[in-house]
Amino acid sequence: MLKKRDGELVLMAVGDIFVNRSDPPSIFTRVAPVLREGDVVFGNLEALNCDRGTPIDGKVQIGSQHLRSAPDNARALESAGFNAMVLANNHNMDYGAEGLLQNIELLDKMNIAHAGGGHNLEAAHRPAIVERNGVKIAILSYTSIFIPGFTAEADKAGLATIKVCTSYQAPVYVQYQPGYAPLMTTIPDTADEERMVNDVRHAKQLADIVVAAFHWGVSWGYGRVIGYQKELGRAAVDAGADLIVGAHPHALQAMEIYKGKLICYCMGNFVMDGVSGAHFGSDTIILKCGIQDRKIKKCSFVPARISEKWEPYILDHDGGMEVMKKMESMSAEFGTIFSMDDGEVVVSGPKPGTPEGLRGLSIEPHRGLPVLVDALVPIPIPKKLMRQS
Repeated sequence: MLKKRDGELVLMAVGDIFVNRSDPPSIFTRVAPVLREGDVVFGNLEALNCDRGTPIDGKVQIGSQHLRSAPDNARALESAGFNAMVLANNHNMDYGAEGLLQNIELLDKMNIAHAGGGHNLEAAHRPAIVERNGVKIAILSYTSIFIPGFTAEADKAGLATIKVCTSYQAPVYVQYQPGYAPLMTTIPDTADEERMVNDVRHAKQLADIVVAAFHWGVSWGYGRVIGYQKELGRAAVDAGADLIVGAHPHALQAMEIYKGKLICYCMGNFVMDGVSGAHFGSDTIILKCGIQDRKIKKCSFVPARISEKWEPYILDHDGGMEVMKKMESMSAEFGTIFSMDDGEVVVSGPKPGTPEGLRGLSIEPHRGLPVLVDALVPIPIPKKLMRQS
C-alpha cells in the first residue's frame, strides 16, 4: 500500500454497508487494518440498525423490500474505524421516522457523524463535519431513489431528496428501424438541484473539503451512468464540491475527473450481509484521497472483493489489475486514467481530447441537455441522425 506522506490526511470512502450477524465486527476483519489507516472514513449506510418503527407503505408494491438489522449491528462500524455515514438512500425510511431517528441516536452515541437524514428538512440537509488536525471535511448526502413519505420537511423527519423527471422519445430514425428503443431524458427537479447547490456552497464556507454523496442511477444490472447523474455530479463540483461519491446500482461504475475533481458514479457494495442479487457486483474498492494543504492532492483506490460470506478482502496484484481494467473499460467515455502503484490504483485524467457529452459529439464535459439524453440500449447511434434529435 502507498505510504502516507508527511502532513497528509487520508479520507477514505466505501460503498453500501449492511451488517446483519451475531458477531457484527467480524464482517470487517479482513479490511479493518486498511480502514483504520484513514483519518476520516465513511460509507453509505444502506439500511437502518433499529428495532422501532413499522414498515412504510409502498415498498413491496414497487418490487422492493424493507431492510433493517438489529441495533447491535452498529458496533461493526465503530470497530472498523468508520467515523461518518451517509444516510440518504432508498431504505433508510423503510421503518418510518421512528426507525430513522433511532439509528441516528445510535450513531450519535458512537460519535459517528452522519448526513442526509434528520428530524426535519434543515437537519437532513445539514453537512456532517469531521475535523482532523485542523482540517474540516464536510459531507452531504442526497437520494434520488425514494418513494413519497421519504422526504424530510420543515416539521417532519426524513431524508434529503432530489426528484428526477423521466421522459421518453422515439428516435428520429424509428420509421427506418421500427421498434428501436426510445431516447430517455432524466431531468433533476430545478428547486431540488438548486437546494443541493446552495448546500454545497454553504458547506464550502464551513469546511476545507466538501464531499457530496448521491444515491442515484439505475439498479438491476443496467450498468450505465445516465444523464441526471452527470448533471448533478458536475453541478456539485461547479458549486465547490471536492469529491463526489455515488451508490445504489450495487456494482462498481465509471469514474470521471471533472474540472480536476473525482466523481465516482457508483462505489458498489462493500458489505451487504446475507443479501444477494443477480445484479450485485463482487468487486469493490476502498477509495483513498490524500489531503495536503487543505486540498485533495491525490485519489487512489484499494481493489477488494466480496467473499461468499459477504466479507470484503483486499486483492493481490493480479486481482487488483482485473478490477483496474474493468474500471478503465467502464470509464472510457470520460477518458479517466488508471495506473497501479504499490497495490493501489491511482486515478487521474482525463485523457486529452476524450470524446464526452452527447454520445461523443463534443470533446468538453457538459451540463444540461447534452448529458440528460440517453439511449436505452448501448448501440451506437449514427452521428448525423443524432444531431437532428
